Amino acid sequence: MAAVVRRTVDAPVDRVWATVTDFAGYGRWIPLTRMRTDPGEPRVGWQFGGFTGLGPVGFLDSMLVTVWEPPADGVSRATFSVRKTGYVLAGWADVVLEPRDAGTRTQLTWTEEIVPRPVAVGRLLAAVADPLTERLFGRAVDAMAAEAAQAGRPA
Repeated sequence: MAAVVRRTVDAPVDRVWATVTDFAGYGRWIPLTRMRTDPGEPRVGWQFGGFTGLGPVGFLDSMLVTVWEPPADGVSRATFSVRKTGYVLAGWADVVLEPRDAGTRTQLTWTEEIVPRPVAVGRLLAAVADPLTERLFGRAVDAMAAEAAQAGRPA
């Protein structure tokens, strides 16, 4: 089972895309997390990961980009997907951005499944883990949405 977070963002698709694909910046929205990314621009096959913990104690949540479809004209639908490849967590995330209100707003849908390894045992925890995942990513998505909306406003 997966957690789904939907938000309408007061910003066009291109601005929301720039925010939600700032993988190096995910530590701004996910507590106790430091990011590392492959060099270059994200694309299919590109990898990134977040080390979550205090000091040296924690775990690396590594991910591989499996779908990469930026907004072709800055305002069209956009999507990306990642697959979790780490030793601690399995799962995936699909993120879809769709223009609303003549392109001035964006419908952001973030669907994520996080399964602790070993997967057979982790799936037994889904009833407890999915609501926690939804809450955690709800907060992160809210912060991303606020940043994207604020980016277009005069200082």
